[in-house]
Amino acid sequence: MRSLFLSLLLTLAVLAAGAQRVTYSINETWRFHKGEAAGAEAPAYADEKWEIVTLPHTWNAQDADDDTPGYYRGVGWYRKHVRIGEEAARGQTYIYFEGANQETDLYVNGRHAGHHTGGYTRFCFDITELIRPGQTNVLAVKVDNKDNPDIPPLSADFTFFGGIYRDVYLIHTPAVHISTTDCASSGVYITTPEVSERNAEVNVRTLVDNRSGRKSRVRVENTVYAPDGTRTVQASTRIEAGGGTTPVVQEKMTVPQPALWSPDAPNLYRVVTRLYDDRTGALLDEVVNPLGLRWFEFSADKGFFLNGKHLKLIGTNRHQDYLGKGWALDDIVHVQDVRLLKAMGGNYLRVAHYPQDPVVMEMCDKLGILTSVEIPVVDRITENAAFEKNCLDMAVEMVRQDFNRPSVVVWAYMNEVMLRPPFKGDSVRHAIYGRNVAALARKIENTIRREDPSRYTMLPCHGSFPAYDDAGLLQIPMIVGWNLYQGWYSDTFPAFDRVIDRFHQRLPDKPLFITEYGADVDPRLHSFAPQRFDYSAEYANLYHRHYVKAIMERDFIASATIWNLNDFYSESRGNAVPHVNNKGINGLDRRHKDTYLLYKARFNPEPATMIGNAGWRVRGGAETAPGECTQPVDVYSNAKTVTLCLNGKSLGERPVRDFYATFDVPFADGINTLEATGDNGTKDLLRVDFRLVRRNPGREFRELNVMLGSQRYFEDPEHSQIWIPEQAYTPGSWGYVGGKPYGKPTRHGAQPASDNDIYGTRQDPLFQTQRVGLEAFRADVPDGQYALYLYLAELEGDPQREPLAYNLGGDAVGPKSTGKRVFDISVNGIPVLTGLNIAEEFGASRAVVKKVIAEAADGKGLTVSFGKREGEPVLNAIRIYRIY
Repeated sequence: MRSLFLSLLLTLAVLAAGAQRVTYSINETWRFHKGEAAGAEAPAYADEKWEIVTLPHTWNAQDADDDTPGYYRGVGWYRKHVRIGEEAARGQTYIYFEGANQETDLYVNGRHAGHHTGGYTRFCFDITELIRPGQTNVLAVKVDNKDNPDIPPLSADFTFFGGIYRDVYLIHTPAVHISTTDCASSGVYITTPEVSERNAEVNVRTLVDNRSGRKSRVRVENTVYAPDGTRTVQASTRIEAGGGTTPVVQEKMTVPQPALWSPDAPNLYRVVTRLYDDRTGALLDEVVNPLGLRWFEFSADKGFFLNGKHLKLIGTNRHQDYLGKGWALDDIVHVQDVRLLKAMGGNYLRVAHYPQDPVVMEMCDKLGILTSVEIPVVDRITENAAFEKNCLDMAVEMVRQDFNRPSVVVWAYMNEVMLRPPFKGDSVRHAIYGRNVAALARKIENTIRREDPSRYTMLPCHGSFPAYDDAGLLQIPMIVGWNLYQGWYSDTFPAFDRVIDRFHQRLPDKPLFITEYGADVDPRLHSFAPQRFDYSAEYANLYHRHYVKAIMERDFIASATIWNLNDFYSESRGNAVPHVNNKGINGLDRRHKDTYLLYKARFNPEPATMIGNAGWRVRGGAETAPGECTQPVDVYSNAKTVTLCLNGKSLGERPVRDFYATFDVPFADGINTLEATGDNGTKDLLRVDFRLVRRNPGREFRELNVMLGSQRYFEDPEHSQIWIPEQAYTPGSWGYVGGKPYGKPTRHGAQPASDNDIYGTRQDPLFQTQRVGLEAFRADVPDGQYALYLYLAELEGDPQREPLAYNLGGDAVGPKSTGKRVFDISVNGIPVLTGLNIAEEFGASRAVVKKVIAEAADGKGLTVSFGKREGEPVLNAIRIYRIY
């Protein structure tokens, strides 16, 4: 009897559970085909030969990072056979997409279930009438990421990866339930019109959907639970739900002495919304939303205030990319990224340039990271009704989907929208375009404020004040953001101070954000004479040290966000790492750059001491004193003083100024152990494999790796090699004879390296500098047999590259061309390559490595000579390796 009773209870529990909401992912074993597939929506379509993939998935993970310009933008098909249980017959079934780029059509058992436009917001389709409960159902999804002038973004400095790149879920609910289809929101909207340290007022608006075909008496209950789990306040309302959607508003739920939400104490309440059958008391549906009790305001002069206290918002922007995966990321990567920001000491994330995975927002809520979120209107607009509708739809989706996030304080739109106006050469048409941009901005602004009057709005601009002022854009949003790169794309560091002070003076009543600033870093590149656009870690360190100091000195700068938290893919870029924007303070693989350490020492209050350039494990350099090479090493710390030891011997104690100290370290050949100790008790250890290059090559000579026309060091971690800067030849040593470094001319002065994508290599920096017009390279090495590797590339005349608007004038002016370049190369007087024309034989921007076996005899060393025929001879890098 007891067994029968337990069995009955279990059955009732299962039935009760089946009557409530069930949500689960359906990410596994999808069939995928890249390209059009006529009839692929049909259940019987033969997809056995299609690739099997797991979501999240993108079809651009490889072709957006190869040597072929461009990447596939078009249609991709996904199909899945999924069994849906018989319990689905008792209610509603929905399919929920967290994101697919950029147009999506869903077919269920051959019938069209819905269409969504936009690659970054979530969407949900009701498939109740299309499924067969208790059977296998066929889902077919057509996704298209082709360029469409009606859909933002039209262009941007990031790769538009195609595919279903976020999770997909099935949701089963009773016929009467909390809405899932109001822009794929939770169906519950929470506002806190009054919050203080004494009391907080909570209002909840719940959308009840009735798909039963008859009126239903239900009870809507909202319960607020404190961070410790105790019930704080509850409201209950009985309604008669007719067909369609019925809104239920419960107001003035009072939370006494609230635990306030802030970066230091991200206290999260929970609002649990339950829907009951008023006749039987059975629980029908339940939805949980976060609640953070806080109040905030922005001041044009004093910046940001949270809960009545001044708070400088410091953080980063974030793109949703990872090395080798594009946008197809598991949840753990999103979690990791927000934790990276928090560990850095950041308290603010600009979610740019589009809404991102809900896990990102969840983590910001939980860790106390304030955010802005924006729709992907980037660079320019299309002046038509379809583009306008899509912008407004995206704005509504963005606000409703993240409406309840305590982390969100700003909604944004139109990033750098005047950067690439299509009619700049026609003043009349340009003025009309500006008015149309402003008209659209007002509509987006009004839409967002109508949807959410409690938060601020922002328009991020590039650094041309007149471009936005003339169009009438600067008075529309509540906040103006500025993307400023003085000292990188143009000018010098102090120009940033002058520009931002001037902008504040011209908009004295408008709160101001520095929405972007940064400098590209390839962590393989280093220089002790850093220059703008050399991509070295050292130049970026100088850049960020200046910016952070200027930002912290100005109260009117409410927020500053580094561009970017991590490196991200931008297929059209060249630079030191082609197809990647390297302004991240972490790499695509999330390895820290020195800039991350600088911010961590400055903004994370936890005691820390960190040796800089920790990823530079294979170092090298020319001898500065017998048996050693002295190079600077930075130590980042929030201690007052730090001590650095080399191989157990102290190099002294240094005061920490601006959160770092610099030591001159005399590295010896071989393994060197560095240990840094702060007076706050923190330590760090680093082992460096140092390859010493003797000033006068002797019998122990093994190899020499030199980049010509460069003052940079290049670590090739893939091959455990270090390349060092060039030097002029002196007798008994090694170096170049004659010529000059290649310089890329731009409107803002010559850049020290080409930013061409060098085809056929991943070691692009070896080919992006060169010495032009050199006569020879000499090395007074001991007698023996050697392998000479001559690295060559033609850096001019690449027809596949177009100027990037994002370089803001950093592209080459010209065209600059040497015309035909033909020269001879000989080694120790023996002709090796005659009539060499790199461009004609191999093409422009193509990596060429010529290996030559040569003998050094009679104490004469090695001489590589260059004979001019037409144009100027060039050499990009040279490796000399001793065989015997």
